[in-house]
Parts: sequence; C-alpha cells; structure tokens
Amino acid sequence: MIEAALEKWFQFIHGEDAADRSALLDECLADDVVFYSPIVFTPQKGRAAAKLYLMAAGSAFGGDDSAAAAPAGGNEAGGGFRYTKQVVTGHHAILEFETTMDGTYVNGVDIITCNEAGKVVEFKVMIRPLQAINRVHAEMGALLKKLQGEPDAA
Repeated sequence: MIEAALEKWFQFIHGEDAADRSALLDECLADDVVFYSPIVFTPQKGRAAAKLYLMAAGSAFGGDDSAAAAPAGGNEAGGGFRYTKQVVTGHHAILEFETTMDGTYVNGVDIITCNEAGKVVEFKVMIRPLQAINRVHAEMGALLKKLQGEPDAA
C-alpha cells in the first residue's frame, strides 16, 4: 500500500512548481493525516496543517539530489537533500535523509504510514544532531511565518 503514497511523495520532492507540489500533497495526504514535527511538541492534525509544514520543509531542504555523489556528512556547499536509505513494508516506510543547511549537517528520517487507500495518515520527522535541530527550527520558523502571511519580526 505504501508504494502509491511514496510515488506521490517522491514526485513532490522532485517537483519545482509550487502549485503542482501542493496538488501532489493533496493527492498524497489523507484528510485526517497527523504530522509530527521534530520541533513542535503537539501533533499537527489535518491535511491543511500537514501541507503547511511539508511545503515549508520542501523549501527549506530543497529537492531530492539522490543521484549526486556527496561526501559522507553532507556537502559543504549547502543543499543537496537526498534520501540515503529506505525501509518499506506494508503500510509503512522509513526514509533516511541528509543535507547541509548553511554549513550545518542535517541527518534525519521520515516515518510515513498510509491507510488502505494508499493515503498518508501519519508523517513523522526526526532529526539529528542538535545543531541541525537548531538550524531547522530557525529556518522552518521563518518559512512558516512567510507561508502563513505573517510579517517578519525583523
């Protein structure tokens, strides 16, 4: 079942047009999806909330660069988001990723669960090391404000 959800997810990761990416998330996510952020304590419930976080993450991390060879620990130039490992079985997938954000190495996993219809019902993100969590927190906070139309605090 998870393969259908992953197909749409990877299309989202590789996509560049915001409208197309948003439509792919609509196809991929169940109405009652729950998103677990590595930064926010409370689960984000519903497609609208999950889309907001996933669109911001897509902007913060950039597209999948799986084909590019990069040194272990990420590349120094920044970006280069790529999935490095996948464990897929039944309704579940664990996708390990890495990237570099402003010189900070980010390593994490997306833990995805789908329903019988192949729609994502749970999306959990875990990130390490601590410096990466701090970098992601700062970047995602700014992007979420922008996506929600809030003025900059600067």
